[in-house]
Amino acid sequence: MNVIRMFGVLCTTLALGAPLAHAQQAAAPKPPKPQISEPTRQKAAEENANPDALVLADFQKRIDAYMALHKDAAKNSPRLKETKNPAEIKATQEALGARIRAARAAAKPGDILTPEIRNKFRRLMYPVTAGPAPKGTAGSAVKADVKEELKENTEERKEEGGKPVVLKVNAMYPPDTPLPSTPPQVLMNLPKLPEQLEYRIVGKNLIIRDVEANIIVDFVPNAIQ
Repeated sequence: MNVIRMFGVLCTTLALGAPLAHAQQAAAPKPPKPQISEPTRQKAAEENANPDALVLADFQKRIDAYMALHKDAAKNSPRLKETKNPAEIKATQEALGARIRAARAAAKPGDILTPEIRNKFRRLMYPVTAGPAPKGTAGSAVKADVKEELKENTEERKEEGGKPVVLKVNAMYPPDTPLPSTPPQVLMNLPKLPEQLEYRIVGKNLIIRDVEANIIVDFVPNAIQ
């Protein structure tokens, strides 16, 4: 009788565990599907090129165009001398930021990070932020480190206070709000930026920040699933 009872309990446990495991598996975020525009597909076919390579090349061209504008604006802006005075740093950043905003007054989200570039970035970030990895593997440890760092960034912003970061092109990053660190594992997967620009992760969003002007150049909403 005891054997029969134990067998019944085992069957019940397995029956309940299977749906739970299935639900956990179903809840895991799936990798973003590639979104390549028709013009890019046609160009890739004509040039016998990889569509993703063309998307990244397009991103580089847009970054180069922004940097040309940045350098032109910097010519007539006061240069930041070596100083630790927050007021002087802020004044210099604001002066350059004002000139850049004037030069790209019509700028809007997606001018640099187009929809297909945003999609590519989400796919590049997925393996180290949301992608599945077997326990005990190096990939699992990497994702754990990334998630822990992103969690610490969020907690630090709450503790330090400061103004919320407004996801808006040309908006100034709040001077009193902590700059979240960007996990090196994420940076390794993204295209390299000029030294005047940097990636920052705010919540689940990725922004490109002009370091010298302290403005948001463009952003990828929901970059992390």
